[in-house]
Amino acid sequence: MTVRVVCFDLGGVVIRICRSFEEAALQAGVRIRHASDEAAVFRDVRRLVELHQVGRMSALEFHRAMSDAFDRRYAAEEIARIHAAITRDEYDGICATIHDIRARGLTAACLSNTNDAHWQILLSSPALQALDHRFASHLWGLAKPDASIYRRFESELGVRGGEILFFDDLVENVDAARALGWDAVLVDHSGDTARQVREALAARGHAV
Repeated sequence: MTVRVVCFDLGGVVIRICRSFEEAALQAGVRIRHASDEAAVFRDVRRLVELHQVGRMSALEFHRAMSDAFDRRYAAEEIARIHAAITRDEYDGICATIHDIRARGLTAACLSNTNDAHWQILLSSPALQALDHRFASHLWGLAKPDASIYRRFESELGVRGGEILFFDDLVENVDAARALGWDAVLVDHSGDTARQVREALAARGHAV
């Protein structure tokens, strides 16, 4: 089936992000005050992140709940600073790649697990502004790798799975997309993501 839509995850594909709480804390200038092996704490943290990214918690509620999850070793204000520090800069060449994709007559879109605070930061990115469509988990109340978010994307754009070339840096998201017939590519977030996108497009007859 011919590719009509190129869909990007954001963090790890279009935007560099901190990959851990500790990395984001360092970026925010907040001293680490927990042990890395506190499994119960990080179970709570993952649950809160999941609620936040489907819009079921406001930013303020999230910051306070995260502070509580760490037994208030971090103040809510510190959590807010750490959270803001997660998003960093665009990957080199990715914005130009998106422009080239559109110049080829393909539709460029994103499908991201995120939250309103990060979304407001991301929307100012030139790469996001270059996209034809911008979709996010907190706007739909759905998150990857749930099949429903991929089906919603198809419905919004009026395309079938095989017409979508999808780039994500998480195996579970790529596997879920493939299970629904999407042409999904696992991106190495530590490498040149723009080059990986261009190589995948070239392999499918869409050199950009």
